Amino acid sequence: MLAEGKLKIELGFIVSLIAFAIGAGLFAYCGWLRPRNDSPGIWFQRSGSITAIFSAFAQFRINNFLERIRGGTFKESWDLYYKFISRQVTISWAVTVIGVIGAVVWGYGDIIFNMIH
Repeated sequence: MLAEGKLKIELGFIVSLIAFAIGAGLFAYCGWLRPRNDSPGIWFQRSGSITAIFSAFAQFRINNFLERIRGGTFKESWDLYYKFISRQVTISWAVTVIGVIGAVVWGYGDIIFNMIH
């Protein structure tokens, strides 16, 4: 049970990285913390880099998580694998999508912002 608790904490940390990745774009879109010299579109575009960085960290952690739950020679490790694999796959896909969105915003965020506004 101790290992299961540690795995849940690790998943919580990964989800918080995802929340920061999404939050960076939302804060920038709303204009919070924007310097006076920057246009809102450029500020939103810059948030894409933060989103991509947090997404990369989350992807690294979720890959390590998979290695931790991957079944070994003991039945307990396979039990953890079957218990957590669906969460790992879902989070891994979410992180990938958020990373791609972050890259698009990083490259074209000013254009996207101006199209919306």
